[in-house]
Amino acid sequence: MKEITDQLYIPSHTRNHMQNKEEIEKLIVDNVKAWIEEVYDDDFQFNKNFCLDNHIQSRLSTPLTEVAIWFIDRNAKTIQQYAMEVRVNKVKELLVYTNLDLIAIAGKLGYSSVRIMSAELIQLTGLPISFFQNIKQQKEDMAKRLQ
Repeated sequence: MKEITDQLYIPSHTRNHMQNKEEIEKLIVDNVKAWIEEVYDDDFQFNKNFCLDNHIQSRLSTPLTEVAIWFIDRNAKTIQQYAMEVRVNKVKELLVYTNLDLIAIAGKLGYSSVRIMSAELIQLTGLPISFFQNIKQQKEDMAKRLQ
């Protein structure tokens, strides 16, 4: 159990209360989810060579392949599938609630092109970018009518 807890900071008072390896694995999986959300929620600076797996692995001492198995066991999806869902949800949010253009949204979320962002959005939602742009327009039209 010690080798698993060494990979991230777990206060000793918390570590002492953990019942078993399952709890530690859950904590690690929860941290991976939080790290993914942090990447796509904040103003993360993506460089050309950014790789989410490498970013996550840099925060772990346990091999990512092992953590990936725990992740699937607890979430019924891969780390990559979860990351894609988080990223696409952020795309939808930015399309509806901001005035950012498509290139800015793609760049902000680490997409190499608007085309790839659009393809991922359609893959997960079945809806094109224009659907979310129309929602934004309807919100703006409604706000104008209410003024």
